[in-house]
Amino acid sequence: MAEESKSKKSNGPGPWVLVLFGMPFAAVGLGLLLLSVLPTLYDWTTMQGWQPVQATLVSAETVASRGSKSTTYSVKAEYRYRVAGQEYTGRRVAINSGSDNVGEFHQELGARLEAAQRTGTPVEAWVDPADPTKAVLDRSLRTGLLAFKLVFSLVFGGAGIGIIVFALRFWFARTQGAPTSGPAWEARPWESRAAWKDNRIRAQRHIGVWVLCALAVLWNLVALPMAFSVVPRALARGDHLAAGILVLVPLVGLVLLAWAARSAFHARRYGDARLELDPFPGSIGGHFGATLAVPVAYSSGLRFLATLQCVEHTRTRSGGKTSYESRTLWQVRGLAQVEAQGEGVRLAMRFDVPAHLPASEDPGSEYHRWGLQVTSVPGSAGDNLAPGFERSFDVPVYITNQKSVWLRHDAAEHPQLGEVAQAGDAADVSDVEQVPGGVRLYFPYGRRWKTMLALLVFGAIFAGGGVLMWTNAAPLPFTLIFGGIGWLVVLGALYGLCNSLTVRLDRQGIHSERRLLGLVRWESTATASEVARLELKESYSTTTGGHKETYYRLQAALTSGKAITVADSLRGKAAAQQLLSSLCRQTGYTKGSPPG
Repeated sequence: MAEESKSKKSNGPGPWVLVLFGMPFAAVGLGLLLLSVLPTLYDWTTMQGWQPVQATLVSAETVASRGSKSTTYSVKAEYRYRVAGQEYTGRRVAINSGSDNVGEFHQELGARLEAAQRTGTPVEAWVDPADPTKAVLDRSLRTGLLAFKLVFSLVFGGAGIGIIVFALRFWFARTQGAPTSGPAWEARPWESRAAWKDNRIRAQRHIGVWVLCALAVLWNLVALPMAFSVVPRALARGDHLAAGILVLVPLVGLVLLAWAARSAFHARRYGDARLELDPFPGSIGGHFGATLAVPVAYSSGLRFLATLQCVEHTRTRSGGKTSYESRTLWQVRGLAQVEAQGEGVRLAMRFDVPAHLPASEDPGSEYHRWGLQVTSVPGSAGDNLAPGFERSFDVPVYITNQKSVWLRHDAAEHPQLGEVAQAGDAADVSDVEQVPGGVRLYFPYGRRWKTMLALLVFGAIFAGGGVLMWTNAAPLPFTLIFGGIGWLVVLGALYGLCNSLTVRLDRQGIHSERRLLGLVRWESTATASEVARLELKESYSTTTGGHKETYYRLQAALTSGKAITVADSLRGKAAAQQLLSSLCRQTGYTKGSPPG
């Protein structure tokens, strides 16, 4: 008999409230992008083909608009010029026609034009050869103003679109999972959700791929023209440091573009994967079994790692603020059985599910969610024969005490799982050496390099915007905020990539040595009597396709209240606890209570 549905918890504000909240942010960001940033780039690109002519100024004026907190400037001018013997009158001064206080552009341009108008000196104008009625006096690209608008657009637009997407996905999940009235649905709640009822469960939509593609395109549309415009000027004035930093901006754009193209290729290559459960639904106190067809040619070297987890989502309010948290209650990993099927392969995986875990619940302010992630991993030869394959599924798991009919092999007991796990752990701990009374651990450079590279790109976006604002005398608060955040993230990512950790832990005490590219060294030492216990602490979490991965730090808590790091970047609670238990067993130190 299935577990009776729990009474609904309060869901708080509906998703449409979030949509309405996010719309102004999205409208501001998209409006600025579509009505200002992109038109500016289009005009600048077009004007590079305009022809120079001599123009006579009729009037020129620098206009200051003073507000309560700041003063903005603009330049107004009227000029006459001749093309093919015909005289024209122009009033467009620069690419951007509005007023602002970003840098000294308006003041300097206004002073130059006013001086030329007083002395009757001709000035250079740029005329559209296809339409001589169109002309401009200054066709330069104001990179500082453009960077300011772009960052503002990405932050506000990204926040608004993110809120809207989250709300719509939440609404979709809730409507698909909302049970209809009647005792039949109450007894079999999984059949009330459209995404589950036919036992052909689709992978979560890869919205992140399209967001990444859009970000890459927008970044390159802005970064490449700015690089061609600004870097030569920086070199001309001898500012090689700024030029070198600015060169990183288009390089980041090219990395983003390659990343987006690769992600889109893999998403298209593997198509719409459908999961079938046996038993259906997955059974608490019984089995969770599933099969999945993958369009890749069969090879004995194919390996697919399956991760099943139960996650608790909660919402808390404190001091008038609302925070959302998620916590992994249980997780298991295993290797799928791979069989040839037509022109592709069929993956089969089965896990034993403990009886004490909660069942799937409809999304709300507080609920439990079960998820399955299937990822391709390198085989025994070290080659990944299905590169880029990763799919995440929301799956129904209830108390039915059912066993699988067709799936006989426990994925967690796969004979090659230890080999795959050891290869994965090599990214964390490349060397564990037995020493008298304990162990020596070595954590290499470049561990978790994919996560660190993602952070590096994210930080470079903000840091690049900050540098452009600084070189163009943008308002200092914005320069400090965006540049400061960006450089902190960049430095943190570089530190994560470039540091190594060597720890000796034995019955005499602990000695830790951390190196930064082998040049800088930090050491920490404590005797055995100073070590109170070994314990785990959560470091950070990542979420991919709805699958949450938590990383842990193992540390020695000292009697003085301080702590010495023994291991870091440990992926998953199970692996971290396994290492903790092993170290305590080999060294005799007390094991602290596990986190959360």
